[in-house]
Amino acid sequence: MKFILPRLLALTVLAGAAVFILSIVFKLLLAGLILAGIGTFVAKMIGKKRERYIEYSTETGNFLPYQSFPKQQKAYSKTQKENLAIIPIQ
Repeated sequence: MKFILPRLLALTVLAGAAVFILSIVFKLLLAGLILAGIGTFVAKMIGKKRERYIEYSTETGNFLPYQSFPKQQKAYSKTQKENLAIIPIQ
């Protein structure tokens, strides 16, 4: 008994400390997950509110005021379509 009890006590203390540390890590991860979820929800609500207040102009084609992409140019061809013909090769 004198040989086993001190070792059993030390093993119990180590197991208790490990469980305590793991429970703290789990609680921190859970709190971080909840805070991230709340932050995402708030950001989504703010984004929807901003979307409603931004006016869409069909003349400029820009939805967002900070969008400064160059406008797409229409392609043109140098050949005239009237002079196109199928020429047989002999």
